[in-house]
Parts: sequence; structure tokens; C-alpha cells
Amino acid sequence: MMPTDATLLGLPGSLAFLLVLTLAVVLFAWTASRRWQLMTAGSPPDVRWDRPLERLRGLIELGLLQRKMFRDPYAGLYHILIFSGFVVLSVRTLSLVFEGLFPKAGMPFLSPCFWQAYLLLKDVVLATTFAGALLALGRRHLFKKERLDASVDADLILGLIGFLMLSDLLAGGARMNLFRHESAAWEPVTGLFGTLLAGMAPASLQATYGFFWWAHLIAIFVFLNYLPYAKHFHVITALPNIFLRKLEAPGKLRTFDIEKAAEAEKFGVSKLEDFTWKQRLDIFTCTECGRCREVCPTHLTGKPLSPKGFMVDLRHALYTDANAIVDTASGRGDAKTEQAQADRKPLIGGWIEEETIWACTTCRYCESACPVTITYTDKLIDLRRHLVLERSEFPKEAQTAFNGMERQGNPWNLAAADRGAWAEELPFPVLTMAEAEKGDVDVLFWVGCAGSYEDRGKKVSKALATLLHEAGVKFAILGSEESCNGDAARRLGNEYLFQTLAQQNVETINGYGIKKIVTNCPHCFNTMKNEYPDFGGHFEVVHGTELVAKLVEEGRIKLSEKVERTVTFHDACYLGRHNEIYDPPRAILRAIPGVVLKEVGRKRETGMCCGAGGGRMWLDEKIGTRINQVRYAELDSVGADGIGVSCPFCMVMLGNAKTETNGRADAFDVLELAAEALPAGGPPAAGAAAGA
Repeated sequence: MMPTDATLLGLPGSLAFLLVLTLAVVLFAWTASRRWQLMTAGSPPDVRWDRPLERLRGLIELGLLQRKMFRDPYAGLYHILIFSGFVVLSVRTLSLVFEGLFPKAGMPFLSPCFWQAYLLLKDVVLATTFAGALLALGRRHLFKKERLDASVDADLILGLIGFLMLSDLLAGGARMNLFRHESAAWEPVTGLFGTLLAGMAPASLQATYGFFWWAHLIAIFVFLNYLPYAKHFHVITALPNIFLRKLEAPGKLRTFDIEKAAEAEKFGVSKLEDFTWKQRLDIFTCTECGRCREVCPTHLTGKPLSPKGFMVDLRHALYTDANAIVDTASGRGDAKTEQAQADRKPLIGGWIEEETIWACTTCRYCESACPVTITYTDKLIDLRRHLVLERSEFPKEAQTAFNGMERQGNPWNLAAADRGAWAEELPFPVLTMAEAEKGDVDVLFWVGCAGSYEDRGKKVSKALATLLHEAGVKFAILGSEESCNGDAARRLGNEYLFQTLAQQNVETINGYGIKKIVTNCPHCFNTMKNEYPDFGGHFEVVHGTELVAKLVEEGRIKLSEKVERTVTFHDACYLGRHNEIYDPPRAILRAIPGVVLKEVGRKRETGMCCGAGGGRMWLDEKIGTRINQVRYAELDSVGADGIGVSCPFCMVMLGNAKTETNGRADAFDVLELAAEALPAGGPPAAGAAAGA
């Protein structure tokens, strides 16, 4: 007898099952609709349906194959086991639901061959999914990582998954003894459980079968309705979130119409409903796995910002204020709704402290590590935009940088007329675009503020100019016409100042008809390559190490002088994680005779930030350990003579850390070392070789 053949509480079993099923579906549908309303209520526009094939490829690679999960092989193993269980056993669940509604019908719409093959796969997956749940519990309690916090919710879900597997196997084992059906050959694991139950009386087998059959399905219905209230809501939202992920360059921030924002007197995000629907989907989807904080510089140095904690706080705020958000967006204006709005804890200063907002260095480790493609920096920058543009509340040190960028075109507030003075010390002439003949320049050398004014940065500018001259590349600079690219202004929340600088620079560059730009500053590089197109600046932008590595490979630059140094290399966040450029600086170091490269443990995608990004170069670091000192200690521990960098900000931060900690290794730009390795006879006469 099938479980729903028997009566239950005086009702026919099939009818009782239908009522339970209906209740579970209705409850889930209601909860899902509330979550949908909460995600979309008052949402600013955010189009995420473009480039469908690219989105589908990412869904397969990151969602179905879970590529990022396997950066931690142990975690990757149990996640893929559990995930495959959800996929394969969904068919099993549908068959059990069909069986509960129509106990005598069987599965007439499936061919016997397909069904037998599926039964075998199902049986194997029941065992592997149970093993995956045990491995996950082991990671949480026996082989725990720092990134994992204690969670009753996680233990409950994993226990429930394990129960689902066992209850299916026990129900199947009892059924196998009752009916002796032919499928026994295709269900070997269930058969093992059947062997364990073989000595039971028929009445006991029937009771065991009915109990675990009902327990299994009720557990599924409970699991389904619990998910939207737990961190495991990502079981439902992860795949959509991956499909709808950001496809633009990682280092690009969203540009909004500053004039319309000014008319509406609303900038950035001050309430949860100011986030876009996709940003709120991110909040729903956080798995709390903690991968985001493993190399997060603020978390590692005792700052109030932890990406995981930030996202969890946003989710708590979103769920706490759900009714007020949804009811207000739907137009409900009764006294209860108005009171709920009035009673809400403020997002900034309530749920999220201002110190948390200003701590971020925008290094993007959190985003590159997240297995479900959540973005964090955009949310923090949106909060900064509100503080700066609407409240005029920001760290006082930022005001100096803002004033300098606005008045003199550089955050040091030094004279704009002196921007090109560094080039006067070179043994060959460096022309400005105004001095060069039209069409006689291959590439614009965008020097940047640090390369123009900061003492160490000026040495790197001279090195890159010398290397380009050695290769016969026809280049020019803008001199006093160049202004700050605006990266720090934008990432400190001053979108108005950034857009002003961007429009000014784009107009200047377009006025000279320039199409190719080289710069040694990753912040200039990222901004001009990825963000200036929004303002009409469509240029081919290359980093100095990219161009020099290419010229070395082509034989146009000969690095022949031996330089006896052991070097480690620090990856700049805005060159590496923001733009995925890791190899060119290393190629240059390997091309220099006598240089030995010793890599540090945290490198490339997992390299730790120096602490200067996100405008933090211009802010005091008052909480916890200084980020630059922690990173410098890692690099210095390798035992190298020097630390190679490819960013002027990194060089300043690591150079300061050496002084602050009495370290041993000096920081230098790899282009300085390359210039040192040029032939002793010096570069050829200007223009002797072809253009870049």
C-alpha cells in the first residue's frame, strides 16, 4: 500500500497530501512575492538583460560548474556534491509529489530505460549529497577556517539536507522489502538500507515506509519555506544573481546624471530603497561564506568594515524595514505606514556606521573572491556619494584633496604650471602636445599627478620617458593642460568633481585627436580606459608596463646591463584585480639580467592592498593596524632586496611603511629597474626608430 492510500486524520491520503502541498506552495508563493516586492520597491533603473550569451556562459562556468568554489578544494568538493544533489533530486521530488497525488499512476510519461538510468543516478547522488553535508559540517566544526562564523542556521540547513537523504533511503528501503519490485537492481544504495530493514514484519515495514515518506516530503516543504528567511536563500537567488551579474569592466563605477540628481536634490544612497533592484538581489544572495574577507585589508587590520558583515547588516536592515519599504512603494499612505517609516533606524549612522563606509580601499578582493558575483564597492561608494554631495559630511583631510583637484588639478594643490617641470631634467627633449606637430605623435604619455609632483613618482616618469625614447616611440605630454583624472574624487563620493574633471580632460584630449594613451598610474589607467567612455573619451589606454613589456619582446628595447637584485613584486589592485593585468610587470623583471624574482604568498588575484585605493591615499588611518605596514611586512619577509611595484601610490605607501617599521627592502617601480638595465651607451637619437 502506498503512503497516500491510507486515510490521515479521517481524510483520504491523497486529499491530505494535496492540502499539505497546497499550503506549502501558497506559503512559499506569498513569501516569494514579498521578497520580490522588497527587491523591486522604488528601485532605480538597472538594465541587466544585455549580452545574453555572455551571461549564459558565466552562469554555466560560475554557477553550474562553480569555478570560484574550487579555489578552496575542500569547500569546492562539498559544494558541488550538495549542488548536484539539488539538481538531480529535483526530479525525484517531482516524482514523489506525483506519487502522493496519484498513488496508483506511477510515472507513465517516462520511458522505462530513462527511469531506470535515473534511479541509478538518484541513488548515487543521495549518497554523495549526504557525504557533502557531512563534509560541510566537518568544515564548520572540525576543520574550521577563520572566515566561517558559528551559525545555527547553517547547521540546521545541513542537518535538514542530511535528513532528506536518509529519509528517502529509509523510505525506499522499506518499500523495496514490501513490494520486491524490479527497480532494486537500479537502486544499490537503497538496496543496502533495504537489507538493514529486511528482518522487520510487514506491518512495521509499512509503518516505516509511510513515516519516512511523509517525513521526507514535509521536510522538503519546510525547507522550501524556510529558505527565504535564512542565509540559504542563495539556494534560490544565486543562479539568477550570477546570470544578472555586472558585465562591465570590474573597475568601472556607475555614472549617473548629475544634473537630474541636483534637480531632485538627491545624491547617492541614504535609504535601502535607493539601492537598485540588482543591488538588493546581491543583499539577498550573500551566502555568508566569508571568502570576501580572507584578504580584505580592512578586516585583516581591525577596521570596522568586513565585506561579509556589511552585507549581513544590509540584509538585516532590509528585512527589518520590509513592510515599511513595500507599503510605501505600493502607495499605501495610512497612519500605520507613516509611523513605520518614521520609526525606521537610519541606514547611515544606524545600521551602517560612517567609519565603516570610509574604511574601504576599493581593492575589490571581496568581489573577485565572491562565488555568487556580489559587488560591494558600488554600494559603499553610493553611500559616500550621499554623505559628500547631500550632507557635506566627509573626513576633513579629503577637503584638502578636493580643493587641490578643483583649483590646481592635483590633490596636493601644487601649481598647475609646474606639472611638466619633471621633464626638463631629462637629457632629451620632451614635447607637449601643444608643441608637437599635428600627427607627429604616436602616443600621449599621461603622466598623472603623482608622476608630475611626487618626488619618487617623478623618477618613474623619467624612467618611462627614457624607455620610450630608447624604443624610438614618438610621444608627448600635455604639461600644464593635464589635470587630475578624478579617480580619488569619485571614489571618495565627490561625483560632481569627478565628472567636472573627466569632461575637462576628455575635451582636452579629443581636441588633439589623440587615440592612444600610456600611463604608469593604474588609477589613471582604470579611469581613462573604463570610465571616460561615458563622457566621450574613447581611447586605447595602456599601462606603462604593458607597453614596455611589448617593446622588450619585440626587441625595440634592449635590457642588457646586469642588475644584481633579488626582487619580490606587489600587485597594484587597480592594475590587477580591476583590470586583470598581472604578467607585464613580471615579464619586465624576468627580462632584466641578474634579477631574481621571489614571489610573495599573497600575489596576483589574492594580493593584498597597500591601503591607498578608494581615496584612502588622502585620508588618515586611525583605527587598527596600518594596512601599508601589514602588507610591507609580508613582502619584506620574503627576504628580497627590493619590492617591485607598478603604481605610484603603492610605492608611496610601501616606502612609508619601510620607514615606519625600519624594514629592509626598498620599494621601487619596475620601470626604474628597466631603465637601469638599458645599454650603457644610452638611447639612440630621438626619432631613430618607428612609432609605437
